[in-house]
Amino acid sequence: MSNRPPITARNPRVDLLRGWLILLVIVGHIVLGSVHEQFVRYAIYAFHMPLFIGLTGYVLNPDKLANSSLFSVGVRYWWRVGLPFLIAFSFFTGILFLHAQEEMRFNSDMVLGYLVTPYYHLWFVPTLILWVLGFWLLLKLRFPLVLALLGSLAVTAVWSMFASAALPDLVALLVSKKVVYFFSFFLLGAWLRTDAGSRWLRSVTMINVLPPAVILISAAIYLMHIGPEKSVLKGVAWLMMNCVLILISVKWIQAHVSVKANKTTQQGLINHTLVAMGRVSLPIYLWHVVPMFLLKGWDIHQTQTWLYYVASVVGVSLIVAILLKMEGKNRLTDKLVYGN
Repeated sequence: MSNRPPITARNPRVDLLRGWLILLVIVGHIVLGSVHEQFVRYAIYAFHMPLFIGLTGYVLNPDKLANSSLFSVGVRYWWRVGLPFLIAFSFFTGILFLHAQEEMRFNSDMVLGYLVTPYYHLWFVPTLILWVLGFWLLLKLRFPLVLALLGSLAVTAVWSMFASAALPDLVALLVSKKVVYFFSFFLLGAWLRTDAGSRWLRSVTMINVLPPAVILISAAIYLMHIGPEKSVLKGVAWLMMNCVLILISVKWIQAHVSVKANKTTQQGLINHTLVAMGRVSLPIYLWHVVPMFLLKGWDIHQTQTWLYYVASVVGVSLIVAILLKMEGKNRLTDKLVYGN
């Protein structure tokens, strides 16, 4: 008999955690300054994407994926994330192309560049599809997931500990890609869904105080080394912090597997809103940058910083409110915007 947690029921704790993470994504994109110089952005970027990616891997249904053909996987993810992504991609990239045309900068290299590397935040969706296809291939080949996970973690460790200049050119080129060095977190979440992963999770979290202690120590080490410089100590701290964060998050989620979705209405307005934001995290992720995108295009962030922050907060709040309000109201909108 499998010890794997049920996959079919929607767990409101997943949406609650996603809601908090998408809120951090928004804050991280609004705050000005370099990630390696601005402490707030540095702290947020230290963990929010690894944890979000780990959750994404965890909520996949491995049985359904393993029994699906490549065509059916492609069709499923085209409707789920591909089409909403394409619409957002066309909007942002179209404006950038128009702006470049006005400034006489438009050329074939620019077009190719945006096709290979989408604008700013848009990298996540095509990368997610590649992770899903990679996971599907591992399942089809019956390759041991634990071995794939260990190998992927080794690649992530190399990326986190060593600067590109210290690595051979081919290795540096490979491990510098998000699709490569973030894949370990996706696989960790997916592996924790397996029987072996579930048993291992229970054993390593038996001492309740240990995981939080590891996170606090690792976070302290990483935050004390703010800046782009890499080192073995800083890399180990970052990797350890994020892996353990995924572990305790999955443990917390599993403890609430049987909760009914309507119970979230009893948790207060803030949690209820965050659960809703987590449920529609895809369109929020794709469209929340519109105010900052336009304001920065007009250089407001450089000329009137206070106006940039006020307009960004108001604009993002309106976008999130509209997306929460319009969910489920129209079948066409649900397909094109929400991926439902």
